[in-house]
Amino acid sequence: MPYLGEIASLLTALCWLGSSLAFAVAGREAGAQPLNQFRLYAALPLLFVLGFVVVGQGWPTNASFERISLIGLSGLLGLVIGDYGFFHALATIGPRLASVIMSLWPACTVGINLLRGESPTSGQLLGIGLTIAGVAMVLMGKREGAWRPDLTARQWVWGCVGALVGALGQASGFVMAEIAMTEGPDMPSGMDPLLATIVRMCAATVGMQVLVCLQRRPFAMVKILRNKKALTAAWIGVICGPVLGVWMSMVGAARSQDTGVASALMATTPILMLPVAMWFYRARVGVLSVIGTVLAVFGVAVCFLQQA
Repeated sequence: MPYLGEIASLLTALCWLGSSLAFAVAGREAGAQPLNQFRLYAALPLLFVLGFVVVGQGWPTNASFERISLIGLSGLLGLVIGDYGFFHALATIGPRLASVIMSLWPACTVGINLLRGESPTSGQLLGIGLTIAGVAMVLMGKREGAWRPDLTARQWVWGCVGALVGALGQASGFVMAEIAMTEGPDMPSGMDPLLATIVRMCAATVGMQVLVCLQRRPFAMVKILRNKKALTAAWIGVICGPVLGVWMSMVGAARSQDTGVASALMATTPILMLPVAMWFYRARVGVLSVIGTVLAVFGVAVCFLQQA
């Protein structure tokens, strides 16, 4: 299908918009850790069913140990560490600001590729500069109190740090998943994106369970189950995010004709979030924040188009 990867990338942005709003509500009601544990356990069986329906199997049986290991590590970094930070940000500073800071993940991707020996182009550096400037403009704007009226300055700072951790986790997970799905002698067609998503989710589920056990909170997600509002929002977020969103992002990474365009489309969530946040929870968005958001997303587009 022509432009399958680009269409999937735009759908990814829409899915992340829905999941961010839903997970923000669930996280505000029950906390980031219970939410992270719940959505992994809830998404995994749905992905297995989807795998058998769409691909005819629930696991990439012909994939090498190296590919499985790399995909698994991408799940630990992106879906456990990264998403924990992002969920904390959603619950504290709200989905609009959290999504803007998350737009730094392409810049983080360029940094990771730099460590791999890939030097950034002047265009990529320009894109990174524009994104950072845009995020800075948004952070300089007046702090909105519509999402958490009782939010302290300390909580606001740690919420921003959580979003930055989310950006780093997403970037590292994306790079590793893209490498693992690449065509090779062992897999001429590459790894199927949906099966890669299942591997990532399995690794993330195991990693999350180990983490909550170490924290002596093995059943942290019970807090979600006991709160009807949190449970409803969490299920909506699961469908939009870990199932459809992660799957579409894998399709975008593997099937796009131009990975730069696909990645830029994935990063449009902050712009889509602006009118939704103003309507959904009456966010007070100033001119500086609007300009900064557009500038940040434009920088992402420049960065990825140059990378491609």
